[in-house]
Amino acid sequence: MNVEGPSARSLLLTWVALVALAAASFGLSHASVGRVGVALALGIALAKAALVATVFMELAHQRFTNRLVLVTAVALIVLLGALMVADVLTRQPG
Repeated sequence: MNVEGPSARSLLLTWVALVALAAASFGLSHASVGRVGVALALGIALAKAALVATVFMELAHQRFTNRLVLVTAVALIVLLGALMVADVLTRQPG
């Protein structure tokens, strides 16, 4: 089985994107953006995780079952987060 990995150019571009996202994350930590900051930080983290998973972990070139496991895990994490938010929002003060 001859499976080619990502090219040097794609690895370099991914690294540059990760450095740019890390700089954006650092800049965001020093900016006063209020409640939107958490959503922006999570979006940046999601973008970095997606880049690492698809390029460095080579999930883009893996079989369907490996991608299905990843999608299922992410869906369960999103469900857990949504249930946590729903629990916090529906609590009565006091």
